[in-house]
Amino acid sequence: MNVELILVPYDSGQRGVRMGAGPERLAAGPLPAELARSGHTIAATTIVEAPSGARAEIDTAFGLMRELASTVRRAREAGRFPLVLAGNCNTAVGTVAGLGGGERTAVLWFDAHGDFNTPETTISGRLDGMALAMLTGRCWRELALRVPGFTPVPDGAACLVGARDLDPLEADALEGSAVRRVAAADADTDLAAALISLRCHANGIYVHVDLDVLDPSEGRANGYPAAPGGVRLEALERAIAATAAACPIEAAAFTAYDPHVDADGRVHAAAARIARALVSAAALA
Repeated sequence: MNVELILVPYDSGQRGVRMGAGPERLAAGPLPAELARSGHTIAATTIVEAPSGARAEIDTAFGLMRELASTVRRAREAGRFPLVLAGNCNTAVGTVAGLGGGERTAVLWFDAHGDFNTPETTISGRLDGMALAMLTGRCWRELALRVPGFTPVPDGAACLVGARDLDPLEADALEGSAVRRVAAADADTDLAAALISLRCHANGIYVHVDLDVLDPSEGRANGYPAAPGGVRLEALERAIAATAAACPIEAAAFTAYDPHVDADGRVHAAAARIARALVSAAALA
């Protein structure tokens, strides 16, 4: 399969800091080599930069989404599989827009956090904690709709896997939604039913891997408090294979990797394995 690595090296509107340093570190590490060894062709790395003049976090974040949407669309038109390496999860709005929007794209979201806060429910105030809420049309609607090609993903076309660190109001919002949830411990048994539901809503699927979904025993992906009970690496690989068998994978992303926290490099190595599983599974569809 022809793969285009698309880097968005920003965290909270700042280039190359904290998790914004992750994309370029992943692209310079074993991930491309692992894909090449599996027989995939890697296109020249594309770095998405914020539009000139963007400075504030919100302005920068949505500017990046707009640029990413166009980049993903071009990659698909050229017959390349978009593999996005991003600092922040909110880039998913741009990726889904580039795939044609939420009316045709289901979302499988691996994350230790729900990312389902809104400005009214957030405790941290972090825009990135609202990523899945944005994607499903719960907040920042006007700005999201200015991302070319974006339409919200229906709740029933989204599945959150491995989330175990939720704010109280965020947990209430998820409970009141139709977003499917699968606990890390149940990924092998419960994901299949969720995937059947997703397939009913969409032509293809976007797989979002926030690397802190991994159990802390696999390593530390970023500086957020490590929540126990995450997904083991082997279980994540099995989940990806099951996903491709149920629904074509049209794009994927790795997010929230801070190389300064991953002192022993285990998460870096895990990302390479997950990338191989993702692309190989997508190629078989």
